[in-house]
Amino acid sequence: MPLECTSKGARSECLPECRKQTLSNLTRIEYPSSSGKTPGFEGGKKYKPAVVVMQERWGVNDAIKETAMHIAEQGYRVLIPDLYRGRVAVERMEAIGLASDLNWTRGVDDVVKAVEYLKNTGSKKVAIMGFCQGGGMALCGAQFAKVDAAIPFYGIPSNFTGCNPLLISPSVPVQAHFGTNDTSFPASRVLPLFDGMKAAGADVRLYMYDGLPHAFFNAITPAGRRLMSGGNPNFRFPNETLVTMSFSRMTNFLRLHIRY
Repeated sequence: MPLECTSKGARSECLPECRKQTLSNLTRIEYPSSSGKTPGFEGGKKYKPAVVVMQERWGVNDAIKETAMHIAEQGYRVLIPDLYRGRVAVERMEAIGLASDLNWTRGVDDVVKAVEYLKNTGSKKVAIMGFCQGGGMALCGAQFAKVDAAIPFYGIPSNFTGCNPLLISPSVPVQAHFGTNDTSFPASRVLPLFDGMKAAGADVRLYMYDGLPHAFFNAITPAGRRLMSGGNPNFRFPNETLVTMSFSRMTNFLRLHIRY
């Protein structure tokens, strides 16, 4: 996996894999929220800068947990809020149903309270990132959760979510990642939104990866690759160089904005 080489070296060192994954699991926790308590999964040392990692429509499955552990390996504390309260989809239609049933008002509150929990328990700076549904939620977090940075991957909030990326403060840097072959979030939707954000004064950088499909970042982890391929041994995974590039850009961005 394309892990960052050192915590102190030049950012150009981020491309190759050069150390083993040492965080083997996440701890299930609960943190205070407006609905009482929100469950989640946490890893890393509490004094480290933190990253809130937002799930895809599948729920908090092995793929998102492995992704979070890879991020923690870069020197961060991580927290995955469990928006579905323990439910995890196995089939595509089940995932669509869970995503359709998501209460976005409660979900945004889960994010806001996750950031407060992390800052109240040792992390001086907190970023948020997410994938697909979680990418939209990452932009909601950038608007409402007082994060120090946001990284949405192939997801934007719909009108019914109560979130408006055009209102994100210029003080919250945003780095976004999308593929040109993404049929869920095509360039015809993505480019006008991020152009509008820039026009509104947002500090945003959009990366469009030629030929990459939706959910390309799942290729980073073994569980994500299983999810993408559905067990098909002949499945053609997305361009490894571009996927690795997105990982490198993400780790560089976190270094720049929340590392201390």
